Amino acid sequence: MLLHTVKRENLNITVTEKGTIESADNRDVVCKVRAGSKGFATSINWVIDDGSKVKKDQLLMLLDDSALQDQHRTQKILVDTALSAKVTADKQYEITVKEGERAVAEQENAVLVAQIDLEKYLGLSFDPAQTPLAAAVGMPAALSESGGFRQQLDDLTGQVRLAEGDLEQSRERAAWADRMVKMKYMSPAQSQAERSKMESSLEKLRGLQTQRSLLIAYDRKKALADLKSKVDNAQRMLDQKTLEAEANRVKADIDRKTKSSILNNEAEKLKDIEDQIHECRISAPQDGMVVYFKNESNRFGGTPQNLIEQGAQVKEGQKLLRIPNLDRMQVNTKVHEAMVSRIKGDVRVATNLVDTLQVGLLANPDPFSRLVSQKEDFQQDLRDQFRHKEYYTASRGQRASVRVDAMPAVQLNAHVRSVAGVASQTDSFMSDVKVYQTLVLIEGRVDGLKPDMTAEVSIHVDGIKEVLAVPLQAIVGGADMGVKRKVFVKTPIGHDERDVTLGLYNEKMVEVRDGLAEGDEVVLNPKVLLGDAKTKTRDADDKGGGSKGGDGKGAAPGEDGGKKGGGDPSKKKGGGMKGGGPGGPGGGGGPPG
Repeated sequence: MLLHTVKRENLNITVTEKGTIESADNRDVVCKVRAGSKGFATSINWVIDDGSKVKKDQLLMLLDDSALQDQHRTQKILVDTALSAKVTADKQYEITVKEGERAVAEQENAVLVAQIDLEKYLGLSFDPAQTPLAAAVGMPAALSESGGFRQQLDDLTGQVRLAEGDLEQSRERAAWADRMVKMKYMSPAQSQAERSKMESSLEKLRGLQTQRSLLIAYDRKKALADLKSKVDNAQRMLDQKTLEAEANRVKADIDRKTKSSILNNEAEKLKDIEDQIHECRISAPQDGMVVYFKNESNRFGGTPQNLIEQGAQVKEGQKLLRIPNLDRMQVNTKVHEAMVSRIKGDVRVATNLVDTLQVGLLANPDPFSRLVSQKEDFQQDLRDQFRHKEYYTASRGQRASVRVDAMPAVQLNAHVRSVAGVASQTDSFMSDVKVYQTLVLIEGRVDGLKPDMTAEVSIHVDGIKEVLAVPLQAIVGGADMGVKRKVFVKTPIGHDERDVTLGLYNEKMVEVRDGLAEGDEVVLNPKVLLGDAKTKTRDADDKGGGSKGGDGKGAAPGEDGGKKGGGDPSKKKGGGMKGGGPGGPGGGGGPPG
């Protein structure tokens, strides 16, 4: 009969899981060719072999660009046509502007001529002090020494004065003739002739006076109204020509801008097609090794899809290749939900370096720099260049150790890098198990590590101190009992079967929270007391389930570890090679006994 004395001791806890080696610094190669009407973007003409070592900018893959080349030729014709239309519109705009300027200038000259004709006719100097003559004829100002109206008035005034002189002379000759007739020096006929000349001069004077009066009263107003009307009409025509010139200029300018916009749109389409053709040649973004991309379902046994091979069709945005940095490797594993709350990763703080750089570029007075900084490609290149400086590590995650199946004799130092915030789905026949993706970063460079190698990770969870603990093989009971199990305690009168409440445990010891006291002696081989048929212990659990179950370390008993270990929790059998824990997530579903 083997016995163990219960005592208080420190219980160190680890979580051990299987995982896959991958790079912590991966540069994914994504298909950037846009999808067509059939849903696929293009197909693969050539691809480099999986696992090949490559240098930066080395050619990795050629995608089919034949359809894009046809689009490029067609679009080039459209760009040339739009360029021709744009040049024609620019020249037509210049012609329209010149024609408008000429028409406006001609009409301005017509306005000036009409104003000169009016001023020439008036020749007026507007003076508030009117002359008596101006007031007499109703003129608003004094006549100047020049002007068409003044000349006409002066001419008629002169003719009137001449006619008055002629009339006075004719009167004197008629009187003289009458005297000569009385003195018998002239005949009456001669006297009558002189009198007729006098009457003719009188009629002429009266006609000139009437003509002068009409000029002052009516002809002046008529001519003045006509000349003013010509000035006003010329001004209106000038306004019309100005509006027509502006309307034609705006119309030609809109047409020019429209043609320019069409050219820019067609040129952008051509540039976009050229960029798409360029995306058909995929080069390595960094030094490393080529790894054909596999999603999580493929990695853990799902149905392969979107295979990377010559002739395969690819979609827009599909991840094609991955170029890992072999100097920084990590293990991608999954932790059961029962233990995920105890796993702590790095605490990273954002530096906002890239955002600060972008704001600085936008504040640059150079407009070209501001324009370039807003390009999506430039922003992506900026993020790629400073991706290692966007965060800094405030505190490191929990320590871990890694053993790679390819190098079983080597134990690698590592620490937990990150723990996923949401559960990931495992294999379809275990879809009810909730596990969380956990990344464990291997410290330093390790030669020989390659992506997709299998590794075992042991995460050192903080232990508990000074608790009552007993060996795992002393526990009796199955997973259906939960944390309530049984042990046999040696007493002076025999062996007493006691109910105990279990807590955390590792690969050797389990915490007893209730049911035992320090100094009690528990039986390590309860099969001797109960017999094989009724006993469920660690030896019985080792017969259950799969061949690679987890070890159930650190989980509370009763947490149905048979799922993770590969055993059948309904039959309370253990998980497998590492099964035997009391129902934790790693291995055995049944308690040791």
